[in-house]
Amino acid sequence: MKAPFFFSIKIRFVLTAALIMALSSITWGSWAWYNEKQHLIEKLEGQGKLLLTSLKAPIINAIVYEEIGQVEDVGLLDNFVGEIVGNHELPTPYAFITDQEGKVLAHNHYEEFGKKYHDPLTLAALAGDNVQSRIVRDAPGIGPVLDMAMPLRISGKSWGMLRIGLSMIPMEGELSILRMQILSFSALFFLIGTAIFYLIGRTMSRPLEQLSNAMADVNHESLEVTASPRQRNDEIGLLQESFNEMLTRLKKSEQERQRAVSQMIQNEKLATIGKIVAGVAHEVNNPLAAISTSIYNLDGKAPQELKRYIEILKKGVHRIEAIVRQLTDFSRVNTLDLRPVPSELFFKEAAGFAGMALKGTDLRFVGTDSCPPTTLDIDKGKLHQVVLNLILNALDASPQQGTIEFLAYCHDGFYFLVVTDQGSGIPPEDREKIFEIFHTTKPAGEGSGIGLAICRSIVEMHRGEIILESRQGMTTFIVKIPLGRGDFHGQA
Repeated sequence: MKAPFFFSIKIRFVLTAALIMALSSITWGSWAWYNEKQHLIEKLEGQGKLLLTSLKAPIINAIVYEEIGQVEDVGLLDNFVGEIVGNHELPTPYAFITDQEGKVLAHNHYEEFGKKYHDPLTLAALAGDNVQSRIVRDAPGIGPVLDMAMPLRISGKSWGMLRIGLSMIPMEGELSILRMQILSFSALFFLIGTAIFYLIGRTMSRPLEQLSNAMADVNHESLEVTASPRQRNDEIGLLQESFNEMLTRLKKSEQERQRAVSQMIQNEKLATIGKIVAGVAHEVNNPLAAISTSIYNLDGKAPQELKRYIEILKKGVHRIEAIVRQLTDFSRVNTLDLRPVPSELFFKEAAGFAGMALKGTDLRFVGTDSCPPTTLDIDKGKLHQVVLNLILNALDASPQQGTIEFLAYCHDGFYFLVVTDQGSGIPPEDREKIFEIFHTTKPAGEGSGIGLAICRSIVEMHRGEIILESRQGMTTFIVKIPLGRGDFHGQA
């Protein structure tokens, strides 16, 4: 199942990061632009104050000299105004001087001569001692200006006012360039930041997506899915590790469930077959006993020419008796007589039985007990039966002068019995059926197909497992029994 595009963690993370980057860019850009604007205004105002201050004394002197008649009106004030307006380094659209009543004494626009100003800036400058200023955003015909007025006051007497308008168009140009730089840098910062956060989000979400896909692939039919091995030391890595551990537990539980189901089916099948076998064995035993008695009686009275046929009858009866005995054992295999048995004693007895079974053959028997002395909770007789059956099967499968190995060892809470022969191996198509009752790989008339079924039943009643490994030139049966009694099937 795939999450909707806009609801995935990666997209939400990237969108959130992009929003944060955008807000950060806007906030930083606005702050930088505002600070630079204030700095430029303060710089322009400082230049204006410096200009006004430098001309204050000469202008007052000119006004005083004209008033007391020491100099004639030869346009000194107009010269000062012209000097101010003619300064190309500090564009000044207008400059004028007024008397203490606000009447224009000199102006760069002659039509303004004699006009009286009563605006707040003029009144504040004439009444105060400090430079007054204001920003006019859209002065007619000249654009934005910094309007500044300085009182011409000396020794408490006001002689008028010097007023100038500093053009803010150059400053606006600088601010426009700065605005473009800030926008470009903010856009670049936003794109780079978003790309970085996208890579971070992708890196963070990729293991989650892999984990989600792995979870989607898990079903009751297949638990072979695994997430990527843990590659991180954060919560995502812990989640990966937990998921893999959960899958491992699920696999183990599923294997145990399948084994339990298989065991239940096998038990039901064995129980049903056991009942049938017990009845058949009982019904066969009576006529078989009569046949055996009759053959015994005929053996002493039959002519010599019939002796050969009587021997054939004896072999047939013995084979039937062996099969009936196996069937009887099979019908009784559903109970255990559990007893604590030293492992070294069990192995010694089992190896002894195996040696006796191989006596008189040209086969080499190697028995090795690698298990440290421990106590086994087992039905010793039935496990001896398992070992002997496996040894006899190895005997039948081994080539002349071959070797049969019998090994015991303990590992990870289990007791292992291993029987290996050097036979031709078991074909792959027979390996799945080898433990089924009445299935045999031996030639007709030589095998009943009961022995390995009995072996598996006994081992599984011990809560164990019997494993077959076979290839050309070697076949190995491994019996795996848990150490400790546990919860066994059967009676103890």
